[in-house]
Amino acid sequence: MACSIFRLGSWLVSFLYLFGFFGKNLAEDATTLRHEVQTLRKTVGRLEKLIGDYDNRFKQLESINLALQVTVSNQKKEMEKMEEMIQDLQRHIHGQDVKLRAISNTLSTSLDIAKLDGSDGEELGIKRDVGIEKPDETKTRALMKRLLTGSLTVPVAFQAYMSAGQQTPHGHETIIFETVQLNVGNGYHRASGIFVAPESGLYVFAWSIRLYGNSYHSAQLVVDNQEYDAVYLSVRDGDNENVSGTAVAQLEKGVDVFVRTHQAYNLGNIESDPVGRTSFCGWKIN
Repeated sequence: MACSIFRLGSWLVSFLYLFGFFGKNLAEDATTLRHEVQTLRKTVGRLEKLIGDYDNRFKQLESINLALQVTVSNQKKEMEKMEEMIQDLQRHIHGQDVKLRAISNTLSTSLDIAKLDGSDGEELGIKRDVGIEKPDETKTRALMKRLLTGSLTVPVAFQAYMSAGQQTPHGHETIIFETVQLNVGNGYHRASGIFVAPESGLYVFAWSIRLYGNSYHSAQLVVDNQEYDAVYLSVRDGDNENVSGTAVAQLEKGVDVFVRTHQAYNLGNIESDPVGRTSFCGWKIN
């Protein structure tokens, strides 16, 4: 009996020893595991932060790319405008060259007539003395100035319209009449929709807008960056209407004239098609 009790106690002591040994190892393993889990969590957090940073950078790059695309598009439009202005200037220079040649021919003809009829040339500003073949230079220049500013004044007139409607224009947006039917004097610029007076004088302007559906707009005639006149139209329930205005203005050479929307009174589209045009025209009367 005593021997059995002794063996049982030995087993119990061995069991407790083994339990303590393995229990200690398990506790150490659990501590190590918790430490590794915390380390992994920190690593995952850093990775998530890096992914967030890269995502923000990608968004910034996309915004920069979009802004660059808009800038390139605007630059292309500006280049097109500059090319058109260069072409207009070339046409204007050609017109001035033709004008100067006509003046020269007129002057030459006038001098020949004065010599043939034997007059003293007082009306032409030429002093005809015996033994003098060339006219007085001062008088000749005065004659050329009178011819330039008088009988050889170049006419100015333009007519343009929108080929299609303008979608929901905002306040103070210039209305572009890109289809040009007439441009005598090359004062109207198709790309910008602006008329620049090639000569000083008295001008007449007429403009019209067409609306459809549920919309309203005020179309202002702007002269030298100031509102000069305006028309207003409001349509409801599928109405299809057109309104026009006419104005007379005294302009100096180089003054801009164009049509724009009102700052506040604008809603919906501006329509234009063969049934009814949105148009702009003008001509010099004096």
